[in-house]
Amino acid sequence: MNRIDHLVKNYRSHIRMPLRPGLPASQRVWFAVYPAAEERRLLNRMDEFEMATKDAGHPWARIELKGSLARWLASVDEEEREEWFKHPGDIELYAQTEWKDLLTEFFQKEVARASSPESTVFALTGLMDLYDFLHVSELIEGLEKSFPGFLLVFFPGEKEGNTYRFLDARTGWNYLAAPILSEK
Repeated sequence: MNRIDHLVKNYRSHIRMPLRPGLPASQRVWFAVYPAAEERRLLNRMDEFEMATKDAGHPWARIELKGSLARWLASVDEEEREEWFKHPGDIELYAQTEWKDLLTEFFQKEVARASSPESTVFALTGLMDLYDFLHVSELIEGLEKSFPGFLLVFFPGEKEGNTYRFLDARTGWNYLAAPILSEK
Protein backbone atom coordinates (compact mmCIF):
# COMPACT_ATOMS: atom_id res chain seq x y z
CA MET A 1 0.00 0.00 0.00
CA ASN A 2 1.29 3.47 -0.81
CA ARG A 3 0.97 6.47 1.52
CA ILE A 4 -2.24 7.79 -0.08
CA ASP A 5 -3.84 4.33 0.14
CA HIS A 6 -3.10 4.41 3.88
CA LEU A 7 -4.50 7.93 4.18
CA VAL A 8 -7.76 6.94 2.44
CA LYS A 9 -8.06 3.83 4.63
CA ASN A 10 -7.39 5.80 7.82
CA TYR A 11 -9.87 8.49 6.79
CA ARG A 12 -12.57 5.87 6.15
CA SER A 13 -12.06 4.57 9.70
CA HIS A 14 -12.14 8.09 11.12
CA ILE A 15 -15.28 9.29 9.30
CA ARG A 16 -17.25 6.21 10.38
CA MET A 17 -16.96 7.21 14.02
CA PRO A 18 -19.94 9.17 15.38
CA LEU A 19 -19.48 12.90 14.80
CA ARG A 20 -20.35 15.33 17.57
CA PRO A 21 -21.30 18.71 16.08
CA GLY A 22 -21.47 20.46 19.48
CA LEU A 23 -17.73 20.21 20.10
CA PRO A 24 -15.58 23.36 20.13
CA ALA A 25 -14.26 24.25 16.68
CA SER A 26 -10.68 23.21 17.48
CA GLN A 27 -11.96 19.68 18.15
CA ARG A 28 -13.79 19.57 14.81
CA VAL A 29 -10.61 20.13 12.80
CA TRP A 30 -8.92 17.11 11.25
CA PHE A 31 -5.53 17.14 9.55
CA ALA A 32 -5.01 14.60 6.76
CA VAL A 33 -1.21 14.56 6.81
CA TYR A 34 0.70 13.25 3.80
CA PRO A 35 4.12 13.79 2.19
CA ALA A 36 4.20 16.89 -0.02
CA ALA A 37 5.63 14.78 -2.86
CA GLU A 38 2.29 12.90 -2.91
CA GLU A 39 0.17 16.01 -3.64
CA ARG A 40 -0.73 15.01 -7.20
CA ARG A 41 -1.59 11.47 -6.24
CA LEU A 42 -3.76 12.79 -3.39
CA LEU A 43 -5.66 15.20 -5.65
CA ASN A 44 -6.31 12.41 -8.14
CA ARG A 45 -7.92 10.39 -5.34
CA MET A 46 -10.01 13.18 -3.80
CA ASP A 47 -13.22 11.50 -4.94
CA GLU A 48 -12.46 8.56 -2.62
CA PHE A 49 -12.49 10.89 0.39
CA GLU A 50 -15.77 12.38 -0.79
CA MET A 51 -17.33 8.93 -1.27
CA ALA A 52 -16.15 7.77 2.16
CA THR A 53 -17.71 10.87 3.72
CA LYS A 54 -21.02 10.42 1.92
CA ASP A 55 -21.05 6.66 2.64
CA ALA A 56 -20.76 7.59 6.33
CA GLY A 57 -23.85 9.78 5.92
CA HIS A 58 -22.26 13.23 5.94
CA PRO A 59 -22.37 16.02 3.36
CA TRP A 60 -19.07 16.98 1.69
CA ALA A 61 -17.89 20.36 0.46
CA ARG A 62 -14.44 20.81 -1.05
CA ILE A 63 -12.89 24.25 -0.71
CA GLU A 64 -9.95 24.63 -3.10
CA LEU A 65 -7.35 27.32 -2.41
CA LYS A 66 -5.17 26.56 -5.43
CA GLY A 67 -4.83 29.67 -7.55
CA SER A 68 -6.09 31.97 -4.80
CA LEU A 69 -2.76 33.81 -4.54
CA ALA A 70 -2.82 34.66 -8.24
CA ARG A 71 -6.47 35.75 -8.04
CA TRP A 72 -5.71 37.96 -5.05
CA LEU A 73 -2.70 39.59 -6.71
CA ALA A 74 -4.73 40.12 -9.90
CA SER A 75 -7.44 41.89 -7.88
CA VAL A 76 -4.99 44.46 -6.48
CA ASP A 77 -4.75 47.83 -8.20
CA GLU A 78 -2.04 47.62 -10.88
CA GLU A 79 0.02 50.55 -9.55
CA GLU A 80 -0.10 49.21 -6.01
CA ARG A 81 0.89 45.74 -7.22
CA GLU A 82 3.88 47.21 -9.10
CA GLU A 83 5.02 48.87 -5.87
CA TRP A 84 4.75 45.56 -4.04
CA PHE A 85 6.95 43.85 -6.62
CA LYS A 86 9.58 46.55 -6.17
CA HIS A 87 9.68 45.52 -2.51
CA PRO A 88 8.74 41.79 -2.44
CA GLY A 89 8.79 41.69 1.35
CA ASP A 90 5.69 43.90 1.27
CA ILE A 91 3.70 41.14 -0.44
CA GLU A 92 4.06 38.91 2.60
CA LEU A 93 2.95 41.72 4.91
CA TYR A 94 -0.18 42.34 2.83
CA ALA A 95 -0.80 38.62 2.48
CA GLN A 96 -0.91 38.22 6.26
CA THR A 97 -3.78 40.69 6.44
CA GLU A 98 -5.57 41.31 3.14
CA TRP A 99 -5.13 37.89 1.52
CA LYS A 100 -5.89 36.08 4.77
CA ASP A 101 -9.10 38.14 5.13
CA LEU A 102 -10.02 37.37 1.51
CA LEU A 103 -9.45 33.64 2.07
CA THR A 104 -11.58 33.74 5.22
CA GLU A 105 -14.37 35.51 3.31
CA PHE A 106 -14.15 32.95 0.51
CA PHE A 107 -14.32 30.14 3.05
CA GLN A 108 -17.36 31.69 4.77
CA LYS A 109 -19.17 32.01 1.42
CA GLU A 110 -18.50 28.34 0.68
CA VAL A 111 -19.76 27.35 4.13
CA ALA A 112 -22.93 29.41 3.58
CA ARG A 113 -23.64 27.42 0.38
CA ALA A 114 -23.82 24.13 2.31
CA SER A 115 -27.34 22.81 2.81
CA SER A 116 -26.68 21.40 6.31
CA PRO A 117 -23.41 23.01 7.42
CA GLU A 118 -23.48 21.59 10.97
CA SER A 119 -22.86 18.07 9.68
CA THR A 120 -20.84 18.94 6.56
CA VAL A 121 -17.20 17.95 6.18
CA PHE A 122 -15.45 20.94 4.62
CA ALA A 123 -12.34 19.64 2.84
CA LEU A 124 -9.66 22.31 2.50
CA THR A 125 -7.18 21.64 -0.32
CA GLY A 126 -4.53 23.65 -2.15
CA LEU A 127 -2.54 24.77 0.88
CA MET A 128 0.69 24.84 -1.13
CA ASP A 129 -0.36 28.26 -2.44
CA LEU A 130 0.17 29.63 1.07
CA TYR A 131 3.86 28.76 1.20
CA ASP A 132 6.14 31.78 1.68
CA PHE A 133 3.23 34.17 2.18
CA LEU A 134 0.89 32.90 4.87
CA HIS A 135 1.27 30.38 7.67
CA VAL A 136 -1.26 27.55 7.68
CA SER A 137 -1.63 28.01 11.44
CA GLU A 138 -2.77 31.63 10.98
CA LEU A 139 -5.33 30.65 8.37
CA ILE A 140 -6.72 27.72 10.39
CA GLU A 141 -6.97 29.81 13.55
CA GLY A 142 -8.94 32.42 11.57
CA LEU A 143 -11.22 29.80 10.01
CA GLU A 144 -11.94 28.10 13.33
CA LYS A 145 -14.39 30.84 14.19
CA SER A 146 -16.32 30.60 10.94
CA PHE A 147 -17.36 27.00 10.30
CA PRO A 148 -20.18 25.08 11.91
CA GLY A 149 -19.29 21.58 10.66
CA PHE A 150 -16.04 19.66 10.43
CA LEU A 151 -12.88 20.93 8.77
CA LEU A 152 -10.72 18.36 6.99
CA VAL A 153 -7.40 20.04 6.17
CA PHE A 154 -5.32 18.22 3.55
CA PHE A 155 -1.89 19.01 4.97
CA PRO A 156 1.24 18.41 2.87
CA GLY A 157 3.89 17.96 5.51
CA GLU A 158 4.55 15.91 8.58
CA LYS A 159 3.43 15.50 12.15
CA GLU A 160 5.67 14.75 15.12
CA GLY A 161 3.81 14.59 18.43
CA ASN A 162 1.38 17.51 18.30
CA THR A 163 3.69 19.54 16.05
CA TYR A 164 2.83 19.99 12.38
CA ARG A 165 5.45 21.04 9.81
CA PHE A 166 4.14 22.47 6.55
CA LEU A 167 5.88 21.10 3.44
CA ASP A 168 8.55 19.63 5.74
CA ALA A 169 10.27 23.01 5.62
CA ARG A 170 8.73 25.50 8.01
CA THR A 171 9.19 25.27 11.70
CA GLY A 172 6.24 23.47 13.13
CA TRP A 173 3.45 24.65 15.33
CA ASN A 174 1.62 22.84 18.06
CA TYR A 175 -2.02 22.19 17.23
CA LEU A 176 -4.53 19.80 18.73
CA ALA A 177 -6.41 18.82 15.56
CA ALA A 178 -7.26 15.16 15.15
CA PRO A 179 -4.56 13.72 12.88
CA ILE A 180 -5.33 11.32 10.05
CA LEU A 181 -1.99 9.98 8.89
CA SER A 182 -0.74 8.40 5.68
CA GLU A 183 0.85 5.46 7.44
CA LYS A 184 -0.27 2.28 9.19
